[in-house]
Amino acid sequence: MLLELMSNGSLAELPPDNIPDSINLPNEASVMLLLPHNEYLIGAGHDNWVYGRPGIFSRNVYLYDDERLSLSNDGAAHTTILSVETVKALRRKLFQNSEPPGKHSSTVLMLRQMMRGHPVFNSEGAEFLDEKKFARFMKIDDILEKAYWTLRFALARGEPEVQIRLKAWLRTNPEVFRDANHSAKLWLSIQDLPDQEALTELEGLSFSKSELTRLSLQKISPLVLYNPKSGWLVLGRFGRMQTAMFSVWVYANQELWQELRERRKLPISEIINVVWGEYDTQQAMRERANYKGDDK
Repeated sequence: MLLELMSNGSLAELPPDNIPDSINLPNEASVMLLLPHNEYLIGAGHDNWVYGRPGIFSRNVYLYDDERLSLSNDGAAHTTILSVETVKALRRKLFQNSEPPGKHSSTVLMLRQMMRGHPVFNSEGAEFLDEKKFARFMKIDDILEKAYWTLRFALARGEPEVQIRLKAWLRTNPEVFRDANHSAKLWLSIQDLPDQEALTELEGLSFSKSELTRLSLQKISPLVLYNPKSGWLVLGRFGRMQTAMFSVWVYANQELWQELRERRKLPISEIINVVWGEYDTQQAMRERANYKGDDK
């Protein structure tokens, strides 16, 4: 896909044969943006971006949905600014023209260990190794689909902690989150307290900022706070104090807590993993919708 950055900051699509001969495109290039001053931005693979000018320079840059991008070469008198909206649009177009990251074979072989009793892994001829045939099973089983994409993205990124949470989610039976009476939420924070949006949600669940502050000052983990009006809040901490310590705030209403803690006797650490696993699967399905081949 060939695009041009217009003077008002919008993107205009051009015919593919308008690509300048002076620019050498990588084989996997999916999106190319022509910039002022004879510069370009090329998106390829899974969120890989190169900014440059033919015959002068080229370097890798990173695009983030919530940040605008400033592009300038060392010593150049000009700077090109891409707005947050433009950055989001470029990443979306790249993903829409790219296959999802990860490998089907390694994903299903590991998933088979997690879901041994599932019919798809008991079929004759190892049909699950065929990606197209496996996709037909996922169309009629959303738990299989969620587990598959969560695991595939985790393997592609090298995230073993996501795999641990996915196993906990599957062990507990994800059907528990289908019950309309069961409610769970999760927030992540690097600071002692979550951001203002999360604080507003927590206060709406009857947990005051002063209670959350007192909870965050405790040195042990996990910690539990109960409010009879809404339910249970668990604070877990991960990482090391000297490096990247972060906090996970998990809310479960009274009905879900009763199911997980009292009926199933899950340890509090396992409840964190189960709810976090549900959060991971939701994130994975949102990410999958960005890529080529998603027909939902």
